[in-house]
Amino acid sequence: MTGTLYPTLPQGFQRFSVEQLLIELAPILGLRGGRLHALLYMMKQTAPDDWTTPHREPVYFAPQDQTAEALNKTPRALYNDEAALEAAGLIEKRVKGNGARSPFGGCGIVFSRLIALVPDLLALKEQATRDRQHRKELRNRRSTYLRYIKRQIECLGDYPHLSGEARPILDNFSSWPEASRLAAMPIDVLEAHVCDAQTLCNRLDDLLQSCRDSSGPPEENCCCFIQENNQNTSNVSCNANVDELSAGKPAHLNLIRVGPNGPKNCLENKHGGADVSHNTKFIAQLTPERLYALASDDMRAYIEECQAGNPALREIHLIDAATRLIHPLGINHSAWMKAVNLMGDIGATLCVLLIDANRTHPTTPIRNPGGALRAMTDRFAQGKLNLTGSLIGLARRRGL
Repeated sequence: MTGTLYPTLPQGFQRFSVEQLLIELAPILGLRGGRLHALLYMMKQTAPDDWTTPHREPVYFAPQDQTAEALNKTPRALYNDEAALEAAGLIEKRVKGNGARSPFGGCGIVFSRLIALVPDLLALKEQATRDRQHRKELRNRRSTYLRYIKRQIECLGDYPHLSGEARPILDNFSSWPEASRLAAMPIDVLEAHVCDAQTLCNRLDDLLQSCRDSSGPPEENCCCFIQENNQNTSNVSCNANVDELSAGKPAHLNLIRVGPNGPKNCLENKHGGADVSHNTKFIAQLTPERLYALASDDMRAYIEECQAGNPALREIHLIDAATRLIHPLGINHSAWMKAVNLMGDIGATLCVLLIDANRTHPTTPIRNPGGALRAMTDRFAQGKLNLTGSLIGLARRRGL
């Protein structure tokens, strides 16, 4: 045993942990398949304990020609691999004066540098994970803006006199790169494109809004937040027992049915379809500002970020905020897209707003937002989801 102390892996790490780390980071580190394979092969020939014992150093001693044969490489190709790995700081080539490698004197491919580099590699992995998530969020936002502008372009048909003013916006939109190209974009270029897309949404919104302000309300098929699709649904709270297993599902959501919700002794059955006018009035008041007031503090912060100083709060700001909120809520992108495909961006946004707000419900808080969104999407597909009743319940709890 020598008195020299060598670097050791962090607690809980073994040699195989470093191997897996290198495989994950290979594209970032520029390790092509053959070079990575050579590095892993040499690592595997060392004793696992040498990576975790401070008095021992992991060294690969086999001659270069023998290693090249095992890897089905030429000695020159292996020499180039070793030189590149040493230049990257992953190994140290320590040889005798004649170039020989031997256990005597610890001459060979030494991995102490790689061990010392592990904390930096772990930090690089964390950064890469954040970058992937950020890129995914940017692509999701671009998809949201794409759908929104397409929907708003349909509204332009109601205002043919805007064709001249809309032409620069439409030309900009037609120049957007296809979705398949976003994955290969440098992150800064993608960020700039998404920012421009957001600005274009606001420009088109401003154009349409200026026309609506001067010519009256928009057509029914444009920019409507929610439609009352069951005028007979009661908004009287049901006094039936709450299923204690409902945690993790939509909390306090009134579901549309042909008749009143709840069993025979439920208050809904006593009141029937009363107070429909209240529902209609509530829907008429369901402006972006009203939804902002109903949202949680977290969602309000996202809405304000999406508004980006725009004096008018718009529908796109709410949709954009919901798109950004799904990841912090733990909602899978596939669940979000299923909701969007079935309910549209507005319907999915209202669901996210309700789910987020109901995480702090006093009696039945939502503990699994992703499961809640899937459940609401399924209820919508069955024609049984009543967003109006849910929003009314939330407004009552908020005192609005």
